Amino acid sequence: RIRGALDAAREGIDGAPPASLERLHRRSARRVRVLCEDLRGGVLKLGQFVSTRMDLLPDAYVEELSQLQDRVPPVPTGEVTARMDRELGPDWRHRFGSFECAPLAAASLAQVHGATLADGTPVAVKLLVPGIEDVVEADLAAMRILVPTLSDLLPRVDLSTLLAELARSVRRELDLEAEARAARELREAFADDPDVIVPHVLPEASSRGVLVLERIEGERLTGFLDGCETRGDAGARDRDRIFGLLIRSFCEQVLVHGVFQGDPHPGNFLVVRGPDGPRLALLDFGCVERYDPALRRQYAELALAILARDRARMAERFESLGFRSRDDDPAALDAYAEMFLEAFRDGAAIGGGLDHAEQVARIIELTEANPIVEIPGHFVLLGRVFASLGGLLMRYRPQIRLSDILQPRLAAALRTT
Repeated sequence: RIRGALDAAREGIDGAPPASLERLHRRSARRVRVLCEDLRGGVLKLGQFVSTRMDLLPDAYVEELSQLQDRVPPVPTGEVTARMDRELGPDWRHRFGSFECAPLAAASLAQVHGATLADGTPVAVKLLVPGIEDVVEADLAAMRILVPTLSDLLPRVDLSTLLAELARSVRRELDLEAEARAARELREAFADDPDVIVPHVLPEASSRGVLVLERIEGERLTGFLDGCETRGDAGARDRDRIFGLLIRSFCEQVLVHGVFQGDPHPGNFLVVRGPDGPRLALLDFGCVERYDPALRRQYAELALAILARDRARMAERFESLGFRSRDDDPAALDAYAEMFLEAFRDGAAIGGGLDHAEQVARIIELTEANPIVEIPGHFVLLGRVFASLGGLLMRYRPQIRLSDILQPRLAAALRTT
């Protein structure tokens, strides 16, 4: 079904006038989105991922597939209780004072339910979709078959590396005990930061397929940011503060702590009101990446070289990290870095950078002229972070100086590695 939708889109592209092409893209995008919702599992996860890649897809696909971030159909109540029986035993209800069978949120692999403990403490209960393990393995096998078709549609993308990393990250997300460990790591990392919140894990009520966490009450990130646009100067200050926290938290995760969320779509953040302004809550730690000190140092040195416009050092860092362009020309990699990090230079604020259309046009121009044909596996989730956060930055245009946020974290990374 997916191949049919993609083939139909490809066959209609050649020679189509712009208006017809736009209608074709919108029709095909709806078909792909509905298929992702129906098939769930790894296919839906792939749809969520590519929805953040404004540089690769027509706007119609980005708009349609972005709905997968927030609008995933929940599983029936009977399947929810069956999964809870399997994971925690038939008497699992005795562990809770209350349990809401209607989910607070549903995602590709799991969904989250509201509950209270016996003492009344509000918690969030995350459980894997019943049977999702078998679905994911079947989906990954199907994706391997689809690679030739997708490669024709996306010739600028190293699909083999992306699929391998997608398989690795999705399989990790099926182990909620591993997610609990990651949540504890990040909670400890931000224990002394009053503005970044990571929920507490309750291991006594959790298992491999069920994760119970402290329930954080807050506003969805995009809802908060949309509201900021209607509140004049006060809203702009709150917007800039939250973006500062978002960028700072990821700089610290990647460069200082060496463990970071690899799936930072807007649904994985809440904004919590505080006495000193809005605070940022991090949610969902199933997809995480870890960097050892040596790798953190390499990325820190690359960022420093880019900020300093030191082309020789940039080329060395890219090569040592494992990036390769088709022509094996380091200058092409320099060009990518200069474009994406243009806002870092000369103290520029992100709100004053290139507009969205110009950014995308330059990315396409570069990838067609000399595409990157080899991406190191350790960069895939970091690239996903860049794509997701970059999309938010381009949409809301906060007035923040990225270099001011990055420089202290680079110094800390070099001290600790």
